[in-house]
Amino acid sequence: MTPPALSVVAGLIYRERSQVFNRWLLPAYQTSVRWTGNRLDAEDTTTWVLVREIGRLDLPELVQVVDERLAETTLEAVGRHWSELYGISTLRCASIQATEGASVGQPALSFDALTERLTADQHLVIVLRFLRRRTLTSIATQLRVPAAASANMLFRALSGVAARLGLDPDPTDPTQVDQVAAFVGDLVARRRPLRFEAAPGAWAALLAATHVQAAIAGNDLPRVRFVRSLEGLADTNRFNPLVTPSRIWIA
Repeated sequence: MTPPALSVVAGLIYRERSQVFNRWLLPAYQTSVRWTGNRLDAEDTTTWVLVREIGRLDLPELVQVVDERLAETTLEAVGRHWSELYGISTLRCASIQATEGASVGQPALSFDALTERLTADQHLVIVLRFLRRRTLTSIATQLRVPAAASANMLFRALSGVAARLGLDPDPTDPTQVDQVAAFVGDLVARRRPLRFEAAPGAWAALLAATHVQAAIAGNDLPRVRFVRSLEGLADTNRFNPLVTPSRIWIA
């Protein structure tokens, strides 16, 4: 199968929309995966960003100007995802921009970097759930703890990852432990997670889960079929800022 045509523009000025498309498809998708944790939501977010921004380009334009606008719109799309689908306040969503801003020019944190500050038991829970894809019941059996305790252990481990990201976790608030566990289950199964009104402490754990899932090798690469579908839009000049893909922002 022919790989997607993902190339980087050379020079200081964008002169064609195809240059912007080729330059930004992968970064927009990878950022979206880090902050949503699953392909379907990441594809929706990426499509929204590219349709919105490429459709209103006025070329030629400086690469720096266009890149800054695409980066801002990508984070705006991620913020809208959490605000409209999980009830997270706009003010709290600003922590996404702060976290991304602190890591500009640096590669995304690896799985090991995300989990390096966890206790041995917390690290093991993350490895078993995300890498080995073991159920919480199986994890509880292996660790010789009550079945209900494994969800709490996962929540605390994810809160530790959230702290590593510079977020504001609250591992002492267990009110949405089960919802966080279900969210992780959907990510591991590669499903679009169910939506719910997320409490602040739970939201930090959810973001930690999306980063851990995205850090697993291959999870932040777009499907060839998705890339081809966007290339088809670009080839037919259908990047119209007034057109919004029907799946975006639908729970």
